[in-house]
This record gives sequence, structure tokens and C-alpha cells, in this order.
Amino acid sequence: MENNMIVRSLCLASALLLLGTPGWTQSPDSNSPEARACRGDAHRFCRDALPDEFRVASCLQEHRDRLSRACRAVLDGHGM
Repeated sequence: MENNMIVRSLCLASALLLLGTPGWTQSPDSNSPEARACRGDAHRFCRDALPDEFRVASCLQEHRDRLSRACRAVLDGHGM
């Protein structure tokens, strides 16, 4: 179970990494539902953490109560 959570967290973090990279608009993964759900929140609350995917994921968790419903649902779906 713990390994599954780690894998999910890494997948989410990888998707969120695309939010901070200059070419994210051209990457196919940047249009994934997860990336779209958290893109605004990542830029709003975690700009200083970009493009470090682990820092972004941690930052989003720290701001969970202020995130959009869609982004919270992504975090919940990944057991975060």
C-alpha cells in the first residue's frame, strides 16, 4: 500500500513538473486532467517551488484547504 502511494505521488509530481517548465504547453502530458486541475493552484501557491515536482507536490499539500476542488480531488485520488 505504501509503495502504491509513492508511485501515485511520483506520477502526480511528474505531471506537476510540467507546469513549471518552459515547454509545458507543447507537452502532451501538460493537458492531462491532473495537470489542468492543479495548474492554476500550483502557479498561485507554489510558484517558488517550480519546477521541482516534489516541492510542488508538498506545497500543494500544505495549501490543500485553499486549493480548487478539482486539484484537491487529484490529491485525494493519489492518496495525498
